[in-house]
Amino acid sequence: MGAKTNNDMKSVSNCCTPVRKQGPVSMDHVLLASQETKEQRELRIRSLFNFFDTTNSGYLDYAHIEAGLSALQIPSDYKYAKDLLYACDANKDGRVDYQEFKRYMDAKELELYRIFQAIDVEHNGCILPEELWDALVRAGIQIDDEELARFVERVDKDNNGVITFEEWRDFLLLYPHEATIENIYHYLERVCLVDIGEQAVIPEGISKHIHASRYLIAGAVAGATSRTATAPLDRLKVVLQVQTTRAHVMPAIKSIWKEGGFLGFFRGNGLNVLKVAPESAIRFYTYEKLKAFIVNAKGEEAAEIGTVGRLCSGGLAGAVAQTAIYPMDLVKTRIQTYVCEGGRIPKLRTISRDIWVQEGPRAFYRGLVPSLLGIVPYAGIDLAAYETLKDVSKKHILHDGEPGALVQLGCGTISGALGATCVYPLQVVRTRMQAQHSSTDTAYKGMADVFRRTFQHEGFRGFYKGLFPNLLKVVPSASITYLVYESMKKSLDLE
Repeated sequence: MGAKTNNDMKSVSNCCTPVRKQGPVSMDHVLLASQETKEQRELRIRSLFNFFDTTNSGYLDYAHIEAGLSALQIPSDYKYAKDLLYACDANKDGRVDYQEFKRYMDAKELELYRIFQAIDVEHNGCILPEELWDALVRAGIQIDDEELARFVERVDKDNNGVITFEEWRDFLLLYPHEATIENIYHYLERVCLVDIGEQAVIPEGISKHIHASRYLIAGAVAGATSRTATAPLDRLKVVLQVQTTRAHVMPAIKSIWKEGGFLGFFRGNGLNVLKVAPESAIRFYTYEKLKAFIVNAKGEEAAEIGTVGRLCSGGLAGAVAQTAIYPMDLVKTRIQTYVCEGGRIPKLRTISRDIWVQEGPRAFYRGLVPSLLGIVPYAGIDLAAYETLKDVSKKHILHDGEPGALVQLGCGTISGALGATCVYPLQVVRTRMQAQHSSTDTAYKGMADVFRRTFQHEGFRGFYKGLFPNLLKVVPSASITYLVYESMKKSLDLE
């Protein structure tokens, strides 16, 4: 591993106070590690309380905490200040008196001492860069020497190359969440947004270790959950889309039931879940990264990315995700539209092999152009509308409060329906291209041919076959996806 900080390390015995190696910890151990008396500690906590209580009211509310965090150059967005208020407010009355504040400080310093002791494997009262690196690696965070040096430099106030408990405590004392090594590393990212001034750029590599896997998990779980819940409507939509004669919902439902019973409505859902999990994961993760890139380029806060930025991010993220999983999407459509003989459906491997042998590898990307033409505006409209609606509700309806589950469902419903309706004709064209074998005489010759023949034989209404079940599917699907995604982001500390 390797890195040292800028200054040569001094002897540990000269800069650190030895601490006990094992066993339960108490406030006496915290005092020993910080080299404070009880009176000095009491004065320090009282001074910090008074620093926040600028109005001398004897208590702290949200406004006090937000202003104090801002003065300390600690990220003071609504959620962070709210979380700190919640952590300190024992009786949940919206105010924090001095005794509540002190109880929080007692508990937090004990918590910080325990993790400090766990990282300090040499038990010499200081965290060496090597020890911090080992702790990060054990937590699954790969970090290079430059990042390690940045971490140590940010915490090490006296620039002696090691982190004392006092420096560790002061850096994390107002962090309201559990002090795990992952959370601490995430907190460092937030602080760096403030440290580097007007550019508000996350240092390269700071978020790539933790956030990537978490956004992938959040997006995958959200997509898989929503698609399974709406699988019957997806099957019905596809069956209606490929019908070139007049399509009716009830006859299609009866046909699906007659062909496969209840499970017939879930035909292709296994592959759909396998498809949508990486698709949603890639889409959400790419979207978050593109938003960050745009914000960094503009030098503004994330909330000021604007509708155009969200539209571009959402559209490009959708295109990347759709291209990555498109062969699976085509095979899923073939499974859902396959005419069963004797009630038996060919295996996934058989259908994939037949496409490869009979139609060639390019067949797996048939319909990709209308798919991309559809997914870009759909994803852009969907994601941009969702976040815009959420921001509007937060500012004008909730008065800067956090949107709850019902608001998130409402925003997801409107954005999903709006995006789906706008691009539905392209979905019909894509599905028809996917479902037809290129070896048949009646096969479409391309996207333009699908548009021409559909309009010629079915009229304008032909481009909206299956729209009703699609809206019935998209509305709960989008709502469930965003609700699960937001819940997963909170669970995985991505807020």
